[in-house]
Amino acid sequence: MTAKTHGFGIVGCGVIAPTHADAITRLDNAHVAAVCDLNEEAGKAFAEEWNCDYYKDLSEMVARDDIFACNILVPSGLHAKLGRVCAEAGKHVICTKPIDITLEAIDDLIAAADANGVKVGATHQNRNFPVYQRIKRAIEEGNLGDLLYGNAFVPWYRADEYYSQGWQGTWKMDGGGALMNQSIHYIDLLIWFMGDVAKVTGFADHLAHDIETEDCGTAALKFASGAQGLIQGTTCTYKGSPARIEIHGTKGNVLVVGDEVAIWDVEGEQEEYNPDAGMSITGASDPKGGMQENAVHSHMEQIGDMIAAVEEGREPTLNGQEARRAVEVILSIYISSQNAEVVELG
Repeated sequence: MTAKTHGFGIVGCGVIAPTHADAITRLDNAHVAAVCDLNEEAGKAFAEEWNCDYYKDLSEMVARDDIFACNILVPSGLHAKLGRVCAEAGKHVICTKPIDITLEAIDDLIAAADANGVKVGATHQNRNFPVYQRIKRAIEEGNLGDLLYGNAFVPWYRADEYYSQGWQGTWKMDGGGALMNQSIHYIDLLIWFMGDVAKVTGFADHLAHDIETEDCGTAALKFASGAQGLIQGTTCTYKGSPARIEIHGTKGNVLVVGDEVAIWDVEGEQEEYNPDAGMSITGASDPKGGMQENAVHSHMEQIGDMIAAVEEGREPTLNGQEARRAVEVILSIYISSQNAEVVELG
């Protein structure tokens, strides 16, 4: 077994932190070296659980020579700010989704990483789920033919208590609501499958929660290829339902419900139909519901790709520019909703 040579510093020990720590620990060549959090009680408990050191001051943590990269797991509006601190200390940076909530902040983080000779990436774990890897391969191999349209629907639910923590549902720290926080997983997938978005028009409103941002967002897309698409994301759907993503081409149709194939109807292949798709545990109504084994394994692969990228002298597969794409689409939906206009991207 390879020695665990790469030390990781975890910045923020909230809901997603154990998933990152578990993923890092499972890698043969990595370990959790330290955690930083302003909440001493939570930070020390996390450090004890994962056998690492605790810091309240980020500058002290990143001064350590044995920290290879930092995983930024704080509220979204702080990702680029704290990521820049890490990059300027010579540490590679991995942000949980979204990489940040403004394009200016994202570009600033990317520039800081470039200036300091380090790499920046993000985790969008759904990309590494086997079902979505299968779709990506089918598209790349031309099995679906020319893509005609693709849709992503995320009819989830979050209770009022979810928004009482202080930063969720705020423009300053969440950068948006159902689209930016929850639906970004599937918006990222849709772009990954369908390609760049050329135009969007949409609506974003808070219909059932007393929050600043949207709990319901709907948009129509025109992709650069000429294909069309739809996005709808909510946190106000009664009880919540599994997310759905569908891709339609000239040679096939694929429907995934709750990260499971519901329909696979592709020319020359055996047709698959699963009416029970999506009945397993998901994040439809529970913020922790999607953090199952698939999520840990996917984080492990994406974090491992950062290590490999550094060792091989290449960009991470999901680098800063790639993670920026979904944020740009979501921000364009907000602009469209606010100004009642079609927004052109790029």
